[in-house]
Amino acid sequence: MKKNAFTLAEVLLTLAIIGVVAALTIPAVVTKVAKDQYVTGLKKAYNTMKAVEREAREEHGPMENWSWSTGGHGSNPTADFEKYFLPHFDVLKNCKATTEEGCFAEEITRLDGSTYSDLNTTSHYRIITSDGMSWAYLKYGNTTPLLVQGWLYVDVNGLKGPNILGRDIFMFLVFPSNLGIRPVGSYDADGITPTSTSYVDAFCNTSFWGDYCAAKVLSEGAMNY
Repeated sequence: MKKNAFTLAEVLLTLAIIGVVAALTIPAVVTKVAKDQYVTGLKKAYNTMKAVEREAREEHGPMENWSWSTGGHGSNPTADFEKYFLPHFDVLKNCKATTEEGCFAEEITRLDGSTYSDLNTTSHYRIITSDGMSWAYLKYGNTTPLLVQGWLYVDVNGLKGPNILGRDIFMFLVFPSNLGIRPVGSYDADGITPTSTSYVDAFCNTSFWGDYCAAKVLSEGAMNY
């Protein structure tokens, strides 16, 4: 009996088509998987922050009654973080407010590829928790009630790449009020005014900073940019 079979040319053509389709679809799939992992990491980090905040409130009372340290922007990052928050983190490595390396990536960029501020300075108190996340606290410098007292950064996959603000690194504000720890982009620095959606969108896109992406991702449950 005569058996029909594919010719070599037909096999090669089929493989070529499969290769083209794979080249077009695999990068998109990989990107989506990575984004989903960052979103999951951010949600976990936020839950960790709120748990730390809750335990700190139980120990020290309402945040508006805490004895917040004074000083200008970036000054004395140790006092508030060590006293109120640090005891409630599951710390794996503590770099403190020093230039010691190994707690945060040395190079951090924005969504547009520009360089972001170095977090490995004496102005930032830095730790790594047992789940591999990197954390940094920066004193904001406000002494007026309700105003922001500090910034809290988290890299949801630690020292691994891409180390980009708005991808795997996110920013939070520490309010000395019932707001507590909130993602940048949720409330303005006065601790009263909700940040507009248009402003959040403007500061969280691939051609700009990425500062406000924590609020956008948490509100939308996805990384839609």
